[in-house]
Amino acid sequence: MKYLKIFPAEANNYYEGNSYILWLTYLYLLPMAFRTFTHLFTYDAGMNRIASIVIFPVTNNLDPNKIIYLLGSLFGGSQMIIMLISLGILVKYKSFLPLLWIIFCLDHFMRLLTFALHYPGSEYTTSNAPGGYIGSLVLLGITSIIFYLSLLRKKDVYGS
Repeated sequence: MKYLKIFPAEANNYYEGNSYILWLTYLYLLPMAFRTFTHLFTYDAGMNRIASIVIFPVTNNLDPNKIIYLLGSLFGGSQMIIMLISLGILVKYKSFLPLLWIIFCLDHFMRLLTFALHYPGSEYTTSNAPGGYIGSLVLLGITSIIFYLSLLRKKDVYGS
């Protein structure tokens, strides 16, 4: 069985894999857009309302929450760049779909690594955050499977 390349020899809008990978990519970008816009444009960057990070008290007229919201917004900016690149690939360079899916895998792997290195403890959250460790672990598994499937040539799968 021949596999598609992560870096194809020619950048074009022809994806030789199955079309369901294309539709899964569109579907994956919907929650990514919600997450991106939440982090980038909401007052608390989704840190309190969605990620369940506790609101810290103001000390000496300094509000530590503003720094937390700033960092969350910076994360939203990075997510916006990934989302725009993803849309560019979907519109103009579909031959790069396997590369896009490995980027999604790496995104979730890096989240898990960040949790392992810097998780402050449950006393800093009010509940289990949706984008937390378990969610990232599940999404790493899902994106890894889709990455593998994105490498399969359509003709090898169906024999035509």
